[in-house]
Amino acid sequence: MKKSAFLLFVFTLFFGTFAQAQTIEVSGEYYGHVLWDADTVRLMGDVIIEPEEGGRARLTVERGTYVIAEGYYRITVHNGSFYALGADKDLVTFTARDITDFEIPDVVSGWRGIHVISDQNNSQDSVVMEYCKLSYGKVLNSASGEEQKGAGLYVTNKKYCYFAHSDFDHNHAYKGDVYLDPHNGGGAMFVSEPGTFLVEYCVFHDNFACWGASILVEGLRNLTVRNCEFYNNTGIYGTAVDMHLGEVSWNASGPQVYNNYIHGNHGNTAYLGWDVSVGRFHDNIIVNNEGFSPVIGSTAPNYSHYYNNTIANNDSEGFIHGNGSGIWTCGQQKIYNNIFYGNTGIFFERMDPTHGDPTAFNNCHAFPNGVTGENDVYADPQFTQPTEGLGPTFDHSTTPSHWTLLETSPCRDAGATNMSQYYPETDFFGNPRVVYGHIDMGAVEFPDLDAVEELSDQSSIFPNPGRNTLYVETEMENAIIAVYDLSGRKIVEQKIDGGSANIVTENWPSGMYFWSIISTGSKNLVETGKWVKE
Repeated sequence: MKKSAFLLFVFTLFFGTFAQAQTIEVSGEYYGHVLWDADTVRLMGDVIIEPEEGGRARLTVERGTYVIAEGYYRITVHNGSFYALGADKDLVTFTARDITDFEIPDVVSGWRGIHVISDQNNSQDSVVMEYCKLSYGKVLNSASGEEQKGAGLYVTNKKYCYFAHSDFDHNHAYKGDVYLDPHNGGGAMFVSEPGTFLVEYCVFHDNFACWGASILVEGLRNLTVRNCEFYNNTGIYGTAVDMHLGEVSWNASGPQVYNNYIHGNHGNTAYLGWDVSVGRFHDNIIVNNEGFSPVIGSTAPNYSHYYNNTIANNDSEGFIHGNGSGIWTCGQQKIYNNIFYGNTGIFFERMDPTHGDPTAFNNCHAFPNGVTGENDVYADPQFTQPTEGLGPTFDHSTTPSHWTLLETSPCRDAGATNMSQYYPETDFFGNPRVVYGHIDMGAVEFPDLDAVEELSDQSSIFPNPGRNTLYVETEMENAIIAVYDLSGRKIVEQKIDGGSANIVTENWPSGMYFWSIISTGSKNLVETGKWVKE
């Protein structure tokens, strides 16, 4: 049923605005800017939001709103923008009422998700989701064409796409018989032709698709996926990320995928079709997955960099039998400062030698096996607490801290130092990445306690030794203090207000810790030191 502006006015006059309603029911067509800020929004049918004449469409969903599909319906924003703006502990939720038999491909259950589509490439439209939860989107096995894309979220031709602090779970794009069609897939999201695409601090779990169980992006230009967690997703290519870059100029900075924790997935974890670009894949922890080749490089010549990743205990035999190399490349990539431990197969392998040879150096792996690189380390990297075996069965870790290095690790200070222009300021846990000109292999930098010394006398940490409270006083006006344990895991990070801060340490184990104070203005390490808990 078409909802004209007049009918919407009458509804508001007699029943109040949407903001005053506790529960609203929606279906049919709407125009212009639509705002949902009720406690509950019930989808009673498909919803499509079209632009008014001379304008753009827009759907805004405010914090705390619970959107539930009462049937196999979808939300479509045509030629416009979509904003779902939740808050910590006050999420925006999108889900379905009927999830019975959800995992059976041809059974109608779940809902059809959110579609934000535009007719022209890179319009002024945006998609922004912060503090959201999106669940139980489903593409039926019988779907074809555009209908087989993006179970939870399907986005095309947006200038700006931003996703943060959100949970995407139990979204299934089926088509299990179409393994070689990259246009089929995108369990949690399928995004096509974005101008800028940024995903950070999100969790993707229990999603399914042949390609891109969590994220499938094609034709991207400026892409970053960072500080996300991917687990228990199932697919063929890219259970975490599946990216087809397309034509981008040779001097483009390329995409970045870094500081992600990818574990317990079923299928290849990252498929990076970075054509004609310089991309960077670094500081990721990729452990206890099953499926051939944890990371597949580009499908065309490029100069991408894969560095400082921890790739451990991945099993190529448990899900799809085939190539078991750690990084499967195509082109002239540079591979360095990675740790490859306990996986089936060799460290890396070329997909197609006609595109040139990758260069590998300063990596840690157990044995050469025909693949050697300058300054490689062939030894046990000595993780603090690695899992006991290969594949998701042994993925019992509760935090990524199991993959920090022991003080005796041969990977300490063994990374290549001639690539410093590519290194971030911090490692996976936020530790300073380059310490006194040295860098470790792997995703986690071990704090070099022997080299720690006070760099200035602007601050004081007391009492030292201490018991229940660590007191900080500093002459700096804008700074934060971070405290790490012996494994390099960050225990706390706290802003220093008014030149002082108190950190409660009552429940910390006794032992040695080290601290660092960082200027928030320059982001430079200003002071470091040791502290002992009695």
